[in-house]
Amino acid sequence: MKCMRWISVLLVMALLSGVLAGCAPKATPAPSTSGKPTGEPIKIGGIGPLSPPGTPALGEEMMNAMKLRIDEINAAGGLLGRPVELVFEDSGGAPEKGTSAMEALINKHKVVAITGEGHSSAFLAEMEVAKRNNIVLLDCEAWSDQIRLRHYEYVFAIPAGNTMFNQKIADFVQGTGFKRPFILAEDTDFGVEGIQLLGGVFKEMGIEFGSLLVDRTTKDFVPFLLQAKEFKPDILVVNVTGIGSYLIVQQAKELGIAPSADCAYFSGVADMGYPELWETTGSSAVGVVWETAIHPKAEFTELTTPFVEKYKATYGRSPTYSGLQAYDCILVLEAAIRLAGSTDSAAIRDAMEKIRIKGTRGELYFPTEAGVLYHQAPVPLLFLQYTQDKQLPDKCEIVWPKDMQTKAYTKPQ
Repeated sequence: MKCMRWISVLLVMALLSGVLAGCAPKATPAPSTSGKPTGEPIKIGGIGPLSPPGTPALGEEMMNAMKLRIDEINAAGGLLGRPVELVFEDSGGAPEKGTSAMEALINKHKVVAITGEGHSSAFLAEMEVAKRNNIVLLDCEAWSDQIRLRHYEYVFAIPAGNTMFNQKIADFVQGTGFKRPFILAEDTDFGVEGIQLLGGVFKEMGIEFGSLLVDRTTKDFVPFLLQAKEFKPDILVVNVTGIGSYLIVQQAKELGIAPSADCAYFSGVADMGYPELWETTGSSAVGVVWETAIHPKAEFTELTTPFVEKYKATYGRSPTYSGLQAYDCILVLEAAIRLAGSTDSAAIRDAMEKIRIKGTRGELYFPTEAGVLYHQAPVPLLFLQYTQDKQLPDKCEIVWPKDMQTKAYTKPQ
């Protein structure tokens, strides 16, 4: 099948990347020293949604996680003997505002590298600014394959790309025995690309499906849900971000569609891991399956638990996988600057392609082969299910992948 050939190509590329990266020098965070950093601070730019139409909770989590690592660097003696400063700009999750934020970081604040973002449409605009200015931009939580396929030499990615992600969804749908999936996706690069990719895999698998694009800024998803209901789906696959991700759960439940005994509900966005989910949906989210890359039963490295515990102690709430990714982003930029021994943009870029470091989610490195794995770090993904009202993510069971499953998918009553 074409799908299997494509998976094989990705696997070969990943293996080759590992071999090549294995030849690279290992870069790790420097040990603590008693020396106090001096001189002009090294400014690292952060960018993400702190206001609508983006997801403010996502932007705040990324910013908070970045601050944790920045504080650790400074407490350990700084970077190249200098203090490090995080300058974080609000993108609003929108292309125009994201472009302005990038210009401010580069031209006003004079940052040496930038990381962040949680919305693909915004990141695709932001990366054009990075390209024009030849400055390293590290994607923290934007998934569009176009970010990878444009092959921009100064752009790197920590989160899963849409091809990886949608293959995982299709495997879950098929492996759990669902026959009639219906995709509801937001009308952004993330959503449009997701329908194309997931629909393509479903066709390869011989699975009949339906799909609709929805306006992520609307508050009334009922017309879209009623159209989906006519298809008689046994699972809704919903890729809508922001407040819409909560409203659509609530409205699908009120209409008696999903999550229910007859129709499962899958959400592919980080928003499902925040307490705001229960504040908006009430008990409607019981039964929802959602993706993440963090769970107490799936510790990836010895850095995972210390980060989670420190984040909880500092901010009074558990991080989602976006927090892990944001912390890893600073680890990566730190390692690249140390290896380069410089804040020169070209030197940092070259070092990014050579490093192989341990992060909170496993080993991180950036392949250079053309395709959807270009400058794409390896990514673990887990699917969890809420089975109780106001359940914490840490208390969920892992329902996918099979080799990490702690409990099979449970049909809501």
